[in-house]
Amino acid sequence: MTLDRSQVEKLLVAQWSELLDLDVRADENVFDLGAYSLLVVDVVKRLRDAGVEVKAMDVFDHPAPAELAQHLCADEPQPTSPTDDLVGRVWRESIDPTDPAAPAALVPIIADGTREPLYCVPMGTGHAQFFGTIAENFRQGRPVYGFQDRGRTAKVRPFLSIRDMAANYVQELRAFQPQGPYHLAGFCSGAVVAQEMARILTESGEDVPTLVMAGPSGDYPEMDPGLGLTELVEFQLGTVRNKLGRDLTDLDSVVRDLAELRWFEDGLPAADFYRRMVLFAGALFAQEHHTPQHYAGPAVVCMYAHEDVRSYWAPLLPAATIMQVAAITTLDLLREPALAAEFSRLLA
Repeated sequence: MTLDRSQVEKLLVAQWSELLDLDVRADENVFDLGAYSLLVVDVVKRLRDAGVEVKAMDVFDHPAPAELAQHLCADEPQPTSPTDDLVGRVWRESIDPTDPAAPAALVPIIADGTREPLYCVPMGTGHAQFFGTIAENFRQGRPVYGFQDRGRTAKVRPFLSIRDMAANYVQELRAFQPQGPYHLAGFCSGAVVAQEMARILTESGEDVPTLVMAGPSGDYPEMDPGLGLTELVEFQLGTVRNKLGRDLTDLDSVVRDLAELRWFEDGLPAADFYRRMVLFAGALFAQEHHTPQHYAGPAVVCMYAHEDVRSYWAPLLPAATIMQVAAITTLDLLREPALAAEFSRLLA
């Protein structure tokens, strides 16, 4: 059955009212009422289940239920978008991340230090260098290295599997440091990569005395696993626009602002913005299609206070210390004194 405009509007009002626990009016901007990116995914799935064709970007573009209903029910051709065939272009123009021609993933962050190194896996943007100033708070005289997305420095496709990514990183790690002990840390989506790396290393008999997971999700998947890469790119673009509070027409200022947020490194050419969004979407796809496995080694999991992380991770990490702090972003989490103290204790 095809829904008409009034029915779609009523459906949207009901959905947003339930998700936000508010009486939402049809003309209200849901983001002004507290909506956030993951709720957009929920609304998209519910609309599709009701037979309404919709993309995540539609919700970001039309944040009031009445406005979105009018857009979805308008019999008009859709304008072209920078994301049209974006994933296809990136795949055609890029090499596989396991290709010998791809650059190394392991890069130095802080070179000085005489003890075993600390190896870090960054959040889904693949940007590791930002961790340098933060690591000074707890590295305990260790050099620090990071595994960055190879696509940051060359036209390389993203991994679409956490296990493939972790296995590849472990291969490169063991070529650099043939034997343990290995000290690992991962941030946001990188936390589950670090956990999988620790699992691979310990199963091969290596010692992993340190595993710090800062900001992993409290459950998987968080999003609709049916979303493809193009939809995840559009979701990421909507998230960026919502976070910055403006459209993405001035890409020079967008990449500068994202560098300040540590999503990107300084000096990223604006022309590379959309390709980077594909890399970011690839990391999200890999995370959402990964099921973390049991790991018996020592670990610290630090998560936001509002998430039910303990019930998810405690059975998987029986030897872990689980902390929850009142942080807003991953950067806030990494600067949290309680996490720094625990990190320092592990590395001392």
